[in-house]
Amino acid sequence: MLMTVFCLLIGMVLYWWFLPLRIVIATESGIALSLPTYPEDTFSIRFTHSVHKTPVWENFVVRGVDDLTLTSTEYRSYGVGMPSLPSEGIFTQLGDRFILTNLNRPFKQIPVRVGPEAKLSFIHQEQEYPLYQWFDAGTLVTVRINYDYWWFVSCMFNQK
Repeated sequence: MLMTVFCLLIGMVLYWWFLPLRIVIATESGIALSLPTYPEDTFSIRFTHSVHKTPVWENFVVRGVDDLTLTSTEYRSYGVGMPSLPSEGIFTQLGDRFILTNLNRPFKQIPVRVGPEAKLSFIHQEQEYPLYQWFDAGTLVTVRINYDYWWFVSCMFNQK
């Protein structure tokens, strides 16, 4: 009996340890997008800068549940409101882009608001999701990482 309980506990710990992750993009109304992910996966949030009217990419790495890291920022217009100090990271120029790397800024979630001119988009695995087309201006959108509790159900139904 004791061995059965022990094996069950070990099984539950291993299940939890290897449980797949999902990127969840949600509003106050609920989940709008849920994508499979894994630790060290990357994604970007792209928007148009309100002053310079040029694109900005904020690049993130998935570390785990409630654990995202901003690793770099890329932009095309150098000036007011754009990071560039040595204390903020490593600043380089590559062609027409200014890139600030080595940021290492942790986040539990990323809250952003949809604006009419910002053209907020989420980019993951070369797929772009135009959030600005999905939601009204002023909508609060939150990006976070959750466990994929239902992965085994999809595995069972997707077998051939």
